[in-house]
Amino acid sequence: MTLLVALLYPAVTAIILLLQAVQKSHRQMSLLGVIHSAATLIITILLMAMPDAWNGALLSLFMIDHLNLILMLVTGVIFTCASIYAVGYIDGLVKAGELSRRSLRIFYLGFSLLLFVTTMAFYAPNVAQFWIFAELTTVFSALLVSILAVKENIDASLKYIFVCSTSMLFSFIGVIFLFELIRQKTGTGSLDWQTILAEAPSCNSGMLMIACTFFFIGFAAKSGVVPLHTWLPEAHAKAPSAVSAVLSGAILNVGIYGIARIAGIVHQTSIAPRISLLLIIFGMLTMSVACFSMLRQTGIKRLIAFSSIENMGFLLLATGIGTPVAFFWMIYHMMGHSVVKAGLFFSAGILHRQYKSHTPGTEDQIGDLFRLQPFAAVAFIIGSVAIIGTPIFPLFLSKFGILLESGKLSLYIPLLALLLFALAGAAIFRFILDIMGKTCAEGEVPLQYIVPIWMKVPVVFLLALSVFMGVLMIPGEEAFLSAAVHDIGIGGGI
Repeated sequence: MTLLVALLYPAVTAIILLLQAVQKSHRQMSLLGVIHSAATLIITILLMAMPDAWNGALLSLFMIDHLNLILMLVTGVIFTCASIYAVGYIDGLVKAGELSRRSLRIFYLGFSLLLFVTTMAFYAPNVAQFWIFAELTTVFSALLVSILAVKENIDASLKYIFVCSTSMLFSFIGVIFLFELIRQKTGTGSLDWQTILAEAPSCNSGMLMIACTFFFIGFAAKSGVVPLHTWLPEAHAKAPSAVSAVLSGAILNVGIYGIARIAGIVHQTSIAPRISLLLIIFGMLTMSVACFSMLRQTGIKRLIAFSSIENMGFLLLATGIGTPVAFFWMIYHMMGHSVVKAGLFFSAGILHRQYKSHTPGTEDQIGDLFRLQPFAAVAFIIGSVAIIGTPIFPLFLSKFGILLESGKLSLYIPLLALLLFALAGAAIFRFILDIMGKTCAEGEVPLQYIVPIWMKVPVVFLLALSVFMGVLMIPGEEAFLSAAVHDIGIGGGI
C-alpha cells in the first residue's frame, strides 16, 4: 500500500507534465502547477498518516522514514504556496515584458520537474540516486533562475551551475569511497543508506574520513556553506521571487539533508569528533561571513539571501554538535526557516513589482513604502522579526535549544553565535529603517502596483503558520521529530 501511494508522486508528475506540454493558456498552465504542488503535499500527508506501513522499511524505489517525510511536508507547503503566488506574479512579469510568453511553458515545466527531482532526492534509498537527483535540482533550479533571459540572470545561473556541479564532483568521489568501504566489509558493494549506517562502525576509519570529507564538499556547496556560497546571493536575488522562495525554502534543505545523513553515519564511528569539529568550524565561519555581509547590503533580496546563508551555517553548527537534542532542534529549525524565508521572498517580490528599477544592475529605489505597499511592508517587517528568532516564532525555540546544547561543548560557541545573531538583526532593521524613511522625489512617485489576491494569500498563510509553529506543537509532532532524529542514526534520549 505504501509503495502504491508513493508511486503517485511520479504518476501525478507525468500527467501534469503531459498536460502542461500541450496547454497554450497561461492560466491553465499555472493552475496545473498548483494542482501538482498540492497533490504532492496531499500524498505526503497520506504517507505520514500510515506509519505502520513504512516504518523502518527500505523499498526498492523509495526510502520512507520520519526525516524525509518531514522535509517533504515542508517542500510540499513551500511549492504549493509558490505555485499559488506565481499565478499573479508570473502574470505581472509577462505584462511588464520581463518574461516572454514563449518562455511560460518552459517555466512551468521546469517548476514541475524541480518539484519532482526534489521529491525523489529526499526519498532516494541509496546515496548514488540521492546524488543524481540532487544534481538535477541544480539543473532545473538554474533553468528557473535564468528564465527571464537577461544578462544578470544568465550570469547568476551559470555561476550556480559551475560552483555546485564542480563541488558535487567531489561528492561523487566520496560516493565511490563509500561503495568501496562497504564492498571491503561485506564482499558486495552497496550504497543503500541503511546498509551504510549499519556497517559504518566496522569500516576503515581513515577511508571513511576521506569519503565523508569529499561528500561534505559537494553538499556544502548545495547548502551555501562558506566558502562555496558565492553562487547563492546572485541566484536567489536575480531569480523571480516565486523561484527564490523555493530555492531558499526547499532546495537548500537538500544539501543539509545529505550532510545530516552522513553525519548520522559518522556518529556511529570513532571519527565522529573530527567530523563534528569540521562541521562546527564551517558552521561558525558561514554564520560570520553571512552576518558581516548582511551589514553592507542595499538590495532587499540579497539581504534575505545572506540571511539564508547565515541559517545554513547555524544548521551546520547544530549538526556538528551532534547530540540528539541538537539534531531535534536542527530539524525544527529547517522547518521554521523554510516557512519564514519563503514568506520574506514573497513580500520582497511584491516590493520588487512596485519599485523595479529599469536600469540594469541597479537596486530598486524604495520610497513612500507604507503609502504604496502597506501589505508588503507589514509582512516584510513581521517576517524580519520572525527570522531573527523573536519569541512566538519557531526560530526562537530552535535557536534557544541549539545554543543550550552548544554551551555544553564550549561557552564561547553560544557567545559568538549570539553576537552574530545581533549583527544579523542589526543589519535587517537598519535596512528596514532606511527604506521606511525614504520618500519618492516630487514627480517621481510610481503608480501603485495592485497586488493580486494570489500573491497575498501565500504570504498571510506562511506568516500565520510560522506563528502557529512558534506557539504550539500539534499532538504527535514532538514524537515524530524525535523519530526523525533516530532515523538519522543519532541514538539516546531527547
